[in-house]
Amino acid sequence: MSSDGSLYHYHGDKNIIEGLDLDDQKLKISSFIRKNLISDNLNFLVGSGCSFGAIPSMGTTFNEIKQDLDQDALGKYKCEENGDIESYLNWLNTAIIFLNETNIEENIDPYYENFKKTKQALVDSININYEEKLDTLNLYTDFFNEIFAVRENKDFSPLNIFTTNYDLFNEIAMEKSNIRYTNGFRGTIYRTFDPSDFHLRLVDDLNRYKEKWSIVRKFVKLYKIHGSINWFYDSKINKVTQGTVNDSQVENVLIYPTINKHIETQQTPYSELFREFTINLQKSNSTLIVLGYGFPDQHINQLMSQALSNEDFTLIIFGSLEEEKVKSFFDQHKRLRNVHFIGGRYAFDSQKADGHHFKNIVSYLKGDDINE
Repeated sequence: MSSDGSLYHYHGDKNIIEGLDLDDQKLKISSFIRKNLISDNLNFLVGSGCSFGAIPSMGTTFNEIKQDLDQDALGKYKCEENGDIESYLNWLNTAIIFLNETNIEENIDPYYENFKKTKQALVDSININYEEKLDTLNLYTDFFNEIFAVRENKDFSPLNIFTTNYDLFNEIAMEKSNIRYTNGFRGTIYRTFDPSDFHLRLVDDLNRYKEKWSIVRKFVKLYKIHGSINWFYDSKINKVTQGTVNDSQVENVLIYPTINKHIETQQTPYSELFREFTINLQKSNSTLIVLGYGFPDQHINQLMSQALSNEDFTLIIFGSLEEEKVKSFFDQHKRLRNVHFIGGRYAFDSQKADGHHFKNIVSYLKGDDINE
């Protein structure tokens, strides 16, 4: 790749902007994305890359605490290269369940203690003052505002945001932008998870004598499919609740996976959230735009693969072909005509691939290059 910077937009296995200069590549990508914002059923999958900079990567958090963990209970995760903290928590979770259910004489305490310390470190890395991270917060705010600048004038179906992130940037950005949303919780004082809330739609009854009420157009369904830093399991009422995290509640914070036996058995709320992901991808004329996601979750990847069997489903991925898991997914599906892959280097002086970075995606949405 030349030092001048270059983007790519693969439609299937063909780079359809190859040979254009950088400014024209930006213009083509921006026009393409903005056209897809008026999809009948528009979905986004937002990964941790969108919050990077405000929140450290999970790999960084994991490697910083490894020396404080029981080394024998680290298993294959001892080496610095193996920094998948969610995979490690899942491995610990499986070990704890196995040792609890068998007669093997092995001390379970190191596994349990490592689970608690690792989860505490992960929660601490996310439990930040969001108002102090204005660069990232403003990107999320612009992200939502630009989407609705295109979609607001028609009665589209609600915007679906699926995210693997535990942080609260989506929620805070929407509230700052006066965008109404549901995250599957009901109530004001006591907020409890009820997936039927995703099937309701807000209407504007300002003129209640009209034959047809107007729907609220700026409305988002937010699906946090791995959980959230402000979700808890309340054993007293046997329900998932929403509140404010503090040190005494970390054990019950719902980040995936969890060693809570009720959650492990019932799979609430994860099963309902993944079911909604499947249902929305299978709707006619659906579009899924993927950003900030490194394809670490095989369940999510499989559901996207299944949706690609529908010819009226469009998958648009912002990513880097330099990332192994991202490239592997693209290589498996690049011959399909309903797959688009966008990346490369956005800036002339960029030393690494940044065409898929959140700030540049927001620029595509704004149509800056179209308007110049």
